[in-house]
Amino acid sequence: MAVQPDLFAEPPQRVFTVRELNEVVRQVLEDGFGDIAVEGEISNLKQQTSGHWYFTLKDDAAQLSAVFFRGDASRVRFRPEHGLRVRAFGRLTLYTAQGKYQLVVRDLVPVGQGALELAFRQLKEKLQAEGLFDEARKRPLPRFPRRIALVTSPTGAAVRDMLTTLATRWPLLRIFVVPVAVQGDQAPDEIVHALELVNRVRAADVVIVARGGGSLEDLWAFNDERVARAIVASRIPVVSGVGHEVDFTIADFVADRRAPTPTAAAALVVPHRDEVRQQLGQCDQRLARALRRRLDLPRQRLQQLMTRYGMRRLPALVPELAQKVDETLEGLEAALGRGLERHTTRLEALRAQLQALGPHRVLERGYAYCVDAADGTVVGRAAQTRAGQQLVVHWSDGVRPARVLESNRGN
Repeated sequence: MAVQPDLFAEPPQRVFTVRELNEVVRQVLEDGFGDIAVEGEISNLKQQTSGHWYFTLKDDAAQLSAVFFRGDASRVRFRPEHGLRVRAFGRLTLYTAQGKYQLVVRDLVPVGQGALELAFRQLKEKLQAEGLFDEARKRPLPRFPRRIALVTSPTGAAVRDMLTTLATRWPLLRIFVVPVAVQGDQAPDEIVHALELVNRVRAADVVIVARGGGSLEDLWAFNDERVARAIVASRIPVVSGVGHEVDFTIADFVADRRAPTPTAAAALVVPHRDEVRQQLGQCDQRLARALRRRLDLPRQRLQQLMTRYGMRRLPALVPELAQKVDETLEGLEAALGRGLERHTTRLEALRAQLQALGPHRVLERGYAYCVDAADGTVVGRAAQTRAGQQLVVHWSDGVRPARVLESNRGN
């Protein structure tokens, strides 16, 4: 027979507040479990504006609340997503405000694949969806660049190989080495700043972003989203030459051209001088043959014309034509002389007419005119005079001063 609880038994000696009880349970959880790892599938994923991630870890039978604070989450290479199976490392605790126990995550690792491989796939899918890999967006490389910028480590074997290749293939170059770190946490920022600098000062016609081979971790700076967007934003064409032939990075997909190695990138951006010299020789030969063909046809046509009757009579026609030219010239000279004589006669008649109408001819017939001695205006009427006014009288043979003794204006 089951024992019934005594509802009227003495109460426990200590009465907890809710907060006190939750604090005790929190302490028990944290001390009792310590650091643990929990494997499950992410669901109900939310990222707050603060940068914290909140999600649920679940399996077929149960679920566990989890929080991934910004400081720890920023060190994870990949982006958590719904349905992703992960292994979460952290500590159990109780969120006392709600009485809910949860896992405070310190690190997160995808199950079945590495974190870097997952981060690479996620970023590749994101940028591809934005169209940053489209060939139509990419810029052509100049055929004969004059200036090349190498964004790479100044001390590695890659920069030496590129300098040797460029000098051998196309010596007519100015090469700028823009030194950057090519691995480590500071590498992405340095590569981005180098690309921005080269574009700001327009220091090159082509930029090569390169480094030698290494592990996925070593090459990770070239899988950084900031580096990818800086390559896309560059106004100068960018060639990537990262790692070995089997290595692919996000920088390879967004660059205008991808080369399998740094040396191959140097060979890609410039022609070989011997090949150009050979091409010029071939062009010279083709041009010479084309000119000969263009000249042969008129020469054959001229030879055909020379055999015709009219061309055979040409030596006899030349004197006759010369005589006609002389006669034509004589006729032109005579016509010009007659025309000039007519115009000269007409000009003389107009000159005589102008002189006959001139004021001096009028004065010669006994007339005179007066001007005011003060301002030189012509005094043509008696009404314009005043007593005592000084005048200058003009005759045909000279001028004389005069003075008005009296003036009868209005008469």
